[in-house]
Amino acid sequence: MVSPPLLGKNMLKSIFFKEYLKIRRSWLALLLFNVLLMGYIAIDTRTLFIMDHPEVVWYRVLHLGQIHYAWLKYAPLFVGILIACIQYLPEMRDERLRLSLHLPVSPHQLILAHLLVGLVAAGILIGIDLMALCLITAIYFPMEGVLISFLTALPWGLAGPAAYLGGALALLEPGVKLRLFNVAISTGVVGLFLSSAEPGGYGRILPYLLLPLLLMLPSILLPAYHFRFRRISE
Repeated sequence: MVSPPLLGKNMLKSIFFKEYLKIRRSWLALLLFNVLLMGYIAIDTRTLFIMDHPEVVWYRVLHLGQIHYAWLKYAPLFVGILIACIQYLPEMRDERLRLSLHLPVSPHQLILAHLLVGLVAAGILIGIDLMALCLITAIYFPMEGVLISFLTALPWGLAGPAAYLGGALALLEPGVKLRLFNVAISTGVVGLFLSSAEPGGYGRILPYLLLPLLLMLPSILLPAYHFRFRRISE
């Protein structure tokens, strides 16, 4: 007979594998989209140096704050929302979450397992984008330009996990009023990372902006328990 801890561990592995199968094709499509996007940014950056002398481009970028990778701003947002929809729309539409909540795994472990898969999937794509941006920038700019580009794009990257967690928070909530409330809260948190600022301007306040992002993780457990106990009461 399988012991409860071992059974729960096997169930979590099954959940990880199920979520992997669910998102893998869409994730590959998103990977292709992000690769093409970064390829476009690389070409666009190269064009700057074809049109003007390097000194002129450096002055515009490093001193005037011209952003040569503006197309990247909303890509992490798109990634986070789409992965959340791929994971949780079927769970709620087909009542799969109701069945999952009866597995021999606690609800918070179940939800955190789903979140871990989604965050890792989104994080890999966003990490690739940020790494590619740094490499592209390093080809044409001094290290100062690489640092400014990274600090400018990093809040955009964090908007991806915020959008993913916000999407999960909204989609997992069975109540319409609370769902709308969660959407409003999530939109506000995501907006913190996408507000207009001078290049690199987020550098000093980023640690503080991580706090609302971290608070979204435990808040997602509330809709799951709401869904579970609402069903029980029915």
